[in-house]
Amino acid sequence: MPEGLSPSEVGKEIREHAEHLAELGERQLHRHDRLISIAEAVLLAIVALTAAWAGYSAAKWGTESSLKLAKASTTRAKASRAYQLGYSTRSQDASNFNAWFSAHLAGNRDAERVAENRFRLNYDVAFRAWVATKPFTNPNAPRGPGARWRKSSWGIVR
Repeated sequence: MPEGLSPSEVGKEIREHAEHLAELGERQLHRHDRLISIAEAVLLAIVALTAAWAGYSAAKWGTESSLKLAKASTTRAKASRAYQLGYSTRSQDASNFNAWFSAHLAGNRDAERVAENRFRLNYDVAFRAWVATKPFTNPNAPRGPGARWRKSSWGIVR
């Protein structure tokens, strides 16, 4: 509920005040009284404008924050979709590599070729680079084409 007087109530109060002064009749308004009345009216007008400006600012801020919230929500949804796509891609890469690795351990060259044909183009590049490290005879080779490597202050850590 709004506090204070509405503009129509302010006008009513000023009119009643003027009527009251007119009823006094014998008392004349002095210059000082007139200036006080004008100052009251100006002050009330400033208060009314300030209240209107505050309402406008609050509505504007509410709209801007709603728009920013909607944009953040859209960005979060896009990030979630990208994460799920990346997770699905990694799972498929791992599944295809496991099929190749099982065929390799079994010595089944035909099954190896079928599995290699299922690799994505980017994963195939990583797979070829991994095979080039001779992983079955080189103890320093990565654990697999999808292994994560990172640098630390002590060297490479798996």
